[in-house]
This record gives sequence, C-alpha cells and structure tokens, in this order.
Amino acid sequence: MARRTRPTRPIRALHLFICEDAKSSKFYMEGLGKSNNINLKAENCYGTSPENVLRAAEEKLAMFPDEGTATIYCLFDKDDCEDAKFKKVVAACREKGIIPAISVPCYEYWLLLHLKKTDKAFNDAKECCEAFKDAYNKEFHTNFNIKQLKARKEIFEDLKDKLKPAIKNAESLNLNENESPYTNMHEVIKSIIKD
Repeated sequence: MARRTRPTRPIRALHLFICEDAKSSKFYMEGLGKSNNINLKAENCYGTSPENVLRAAEEKLAMFPDEGTATIYCLFDKDDCEDAKFKKVVAACREKGIIPAISVPCYEYWLLLHLKKTDKAFNDAKECCEAFKDAYNKEFHTNFNIKQLKARKEIFEDLKDKLKPAIKNAESLNLNENESPYTNMHEVIKSIIKD
C-alpha cells in the first residue's frame, strides 16, 4: 500500500526585530505579531547603543542565508546618540539589507502617536516618555509611572485599537528622519501587516 504524503505548508517568512531593550518595544512587537498572526519574533541585544543593535542584527542575518526566510529589523531609539554616529549606523543598517525601525527621540514617541497626534520637539527622551505616560494614564484612567509602563507586557493589547490612528497620525505629520521627533514605525508595521 502506498503511503499518503501530507501536503506541505509554505514556510512563513520570519520578521525578526532586534530591540535595544527587553521590555516595552519587545512586548509591543510580540503583541503585534500575535494579534495579526504574523511570524514575528523580537529579541533584545546586549547593550543599548545603536551599534550594539546593529551588531546583533548582523549576527542574526548570518543565520538566515536563504533569501525570503527572514527579514531582520533594527529597532532604534536615538536617545542620546550623537547625530552623525546615529546616521552612520542607520546607513550601515540599510547597506546590509537590514530594515531600520527608527524612533526619535525614543520608542515611546511611536506609542504616544497611538494616543495623540503631535510633532512637538521634545528636549530629550525623558520628556517624550513623560508625555506618553501622561497621555496613557489619561486615556486609560491609570496611574502608571514610566518604569511600570515600560515593563507592561500588555502594551500592545492596550494600544491595538489605536494602531490605525497611530499610523494615520504619523503619515499626516510628514516627519523628517533628520529631525526630532521622528518615527518610521508606521511604515514598518504597514509593510509587515500587508505580507
């Protein structure tokens, strides 16, 4: 008797995000993947500098030599990184075929766009985080501090109904990569969701 073979399922390409931290951005991206049935993994690197994020992404890229099996992303916060150094790392990222997912001054700017449309020039990442914390607490009638929000595993679940408005907010602001604030998270996420 002949054995029946099972039909093979096509392999879903992996979207691998290298994050500078082990908390908020990682939790958000993992929630995005789960909520949209996307083969997405978010990993943190050791060290928070853009160079460390890129180095970790290069190591992961080498693990996926076959084209189409994985797309690697560097989730960058500019934070206190010097402009020239930051631009150099982002350019190197693009040259290597790694997709930069950028937020200036910090990742919380992307989260803030879920709650309000703003192109306010923040003095630093701390000020942006405070604006996000205030908007989040106002929206959800909570009293979290920034440390609690960054550790919140449910951050994507909290904000997922506001993803489309966040994308719309970012698109309507015509943000410039060389200025603060800036994010291209809306473009990255739109490209993933359409796959």
